[in-house]
Amino acid sequence: MPPLLFSPLAFYAQVVLLLALAVLLGALVAAEGRPRTPSGRPRADTALVRREAARAVTMGMSPPAWLALRAASSLGGLAVGVAVGTPVVVLGCTAAGVFAVPFVLGPVADRRRLQMERALVDHARSLVELIRTSNQTLDEALADAGRNPPPAVRRVLQPLAETQRSIRDRLLEVDARALSPIANRLCCDLMLALETSPEAFVAEATEVLIPQYESDLTIQERDHAIAQGARQAGYIVGGLMALMFAVVMRVDSFRAAYAAPAGQVVLVVVAALVMLIFWVIGQLTPRAGWVRWNLAEIRFQLERRHG
Repeated sequence: MPPLLFSPLAFYAQVVLLLALAVLLGALVAAEGRPRTPSGRPRADTALVRREAARAVTMGMSPPAWLALRAASSLGGLAVGVAVGTPVVVLGCTAAGVFAVPFVLGPVADRRRLQMERALVDHARSLVELIRTSNQTLDEALADAGRNPPPAVRRVLQPLAETQRSIRDRLLEVDARALSPIANRLCCDLMLALETSPEAFVAEATEVLIPQYESDLTIQERDHAIAQGARQAGYIVGGLMALMFAVVMRVDSFRAAYAAPAGQVVLVVVAALVMLIFWVIGQLTPRAGWVRWNLAEIRFQLERRHG
C-alpha cells in the first residue's frame, strides 16, 4: 500500500470529505424551504464589478486602491507558494491570496456598511426636519445637505452640492457611489418626491419612508449578525486546514511525498473539499433579498413625462 494513503494529510482529507458531505446535505435540506428568488438577476460579470466596487466604497477606498490591495495579497500568496515549491501549492496559495482580503476584511466591511447606511437614514431624517422648519424645496434642501454631510457619508453625498447638474443626475451619482440597497431605495424615493410638494414629502417621509428605512436597517443588522456567525465557522475551517498543512509540509518526507503526482492530486482534492465547505456555509447563511431600482430608467420616464 502506498505510504501516501497513511499520511496525515490523507486522513485529514477523509475528515474534510465527511464534513463537506454533512454540510452539503444540510444545505440541500435547507434549500427545500427557501423561497424562490426572481430570475431577473444581473449578469455575472456585472454583479462581480458591482460587488468589488461596493467593497471599495465600504472600506473608504477608491476602486483602483482596492484592486491594488487585492493584487498585493495575490502576490503574497504566490510568494508563499513559491517558497513551498510544488506546482499545486503555488496555484493554491495564489488563489488563497486572491480571496484573502475580502475574507479577512469582511467583518470590517460589513460594520462600515451598516454605519454608512445608519448615517444615510439619520441624514434623511435631518433632511425632513430641514424642509419642515425652513420652508425650502426638496431640491434646495438636498443641495444644502450635500454641503455639510456627516463624515460617514461625506464621499457618498458630495454630488448633491454640485448644483451645475440637475438634481436627478446628482441622485444617480449618489446611488452609484453608495452601492447600497438602502441608498438605492432612498434615492428612488427622493427622485419621485421631486414631483410632489414639500409638505406632501414631509408627511409621507415621516409616516411611511423613514419607518421603512428603519425596518430595512433592522434587517441589515440581523443579516450582519448571522453572517458573522457563518464567517466564524469559515475562519475555524480555514485556520485548522492551514495549520495542518503547515505542520505536514515541515516534515521533509511528507513534503517529498506530496511533491509527487499522486500527492499533488491529494492536495487538489483537499483544497476542493475545503472550498466546498466554504461554499456550503455561504449557502446556509440566510440573506434578505433586495430590489434594486433602475434609477436611470426612472429619470428617463420622469423627463419623458414632462418633456
